Amino acid sequence: MTSGRIDTAAGSSATACPRPPVLAAPDLGRLRDGEADELTAGEMVEDLALVEADLSGGDLSALTLLSCRFSEVFANDTDLAAARLVDCRLERLSATYLHSPRSTWRTVELVDSRIGAWELYDADVESLLMENCRLGFVNLAGTALRDFLIRATRIDELDLSGIDAQRVRFEDCRVGTLRLHGGGLSDVDLRGLEMRVVSGVASLAGATINGQQLSELAPLLAQHLGLRVTDRDHAQNAATRSRRA
Repeated sequence: MTSGRIDTAAGSSATACPRPPVLAAPDLGRLRDGEADELTAGEMVEDLALVEADLSGGDLSALTLLSCRFSEVFANDTDLAAARLVDCRLERLSATYLHSPRSTWRTVELVDSRIGAWELYDADVESLLMENCRLGFVNLAGTALRDFLIRATRIDELDLSGIDAQRVRFEDCRVGTLRLHGGGLSDVDLRGLEMRVVSGVASLAGATINGQQLSELAPLLAQHLGLRVTDRDHAQNAATRSRRA
């Protein structure tokens, strides 16, 4: 973990400018139309364009997708454990539950998608754009995140416990409950994230926040540091002076 501080935008130039994610566009120049039955657990599929398909309930564990684009695909209770997605774009993906622990996501775009619960723990994520998505519960515990941009996305509950995060940025996002316990943050920019509930405030060390977020987090920080904040003595002194007058 980085040094025990939470950087704010009001600090030095070094703390005010976390390095942004470095994203690459997926290589989709050789796409061909295909069918869902081409997808099999443990196999490798390249250059597949899949439109309006239903993968619900399928076992696609250890599947490798290279340079593929999925559009308007249903993936309810689909098993993508240990799968590899490289140079892929997923548009309007819909799933009530998506199981993909220990999977690899490299140079992937996930846009305009809706996922109820997404298990993405112990995964490897590099160069991922998530834009205009609506997610319920997302479990990223223990995942390595590098170059991750989340934009215009709403998440009810996000678990980042034990993550190794580098160059992560939120833009115009809202999270109902953010959980962080352990892990390390480097160049993680939370200034574009509205957080309603934060669990594990100590694990925010190394992140960049703005002044308003610092004010909102102040009670949690005081509790973590064992501080008591009270104006009682001041109020009592004021009342005493009033009676004497």
